[in-house]
Amino acid sequence: MSSIVKIEQFSVCKAYSQRVVILTNTLFNEVDSILVAPVKIRKDQLLISGLQIPVIIEEQSYYVDLLDIATISKNQFKPISDIGLQLYRDKIKAGIDLLIDGF
Repeated sequence: MSSIVKIEQFSVCKAYSQRVVILTNTLFNEVDSILVAPVKIRKDQLLISGLQIPVIIEEQSYYVDLLDIATISKNQFKPISDIGLQLYRDKIKAGIDLLIDGF
């Protein structure tokens, strides 16, 4: 029997051995597919303003890559305890709006 992962918007989870941030609003928990964006390690590369959001997780530099969003099944998520990107919520939402509304 598998444990059910509580899906919360802006939580960081592992899926397919990669860190992802949950983008789907928690009001839609009944759906099986969840919109996510990868959380990638930031090296010295330049980021695309508004679409690659710099974040700090456990004192390391990462970025949320909104250029690589995808939907994946809820049962692929493995929780990463107490890691969330709620502090970056407004920047992530603004980036999603930029993708949807255009440049």
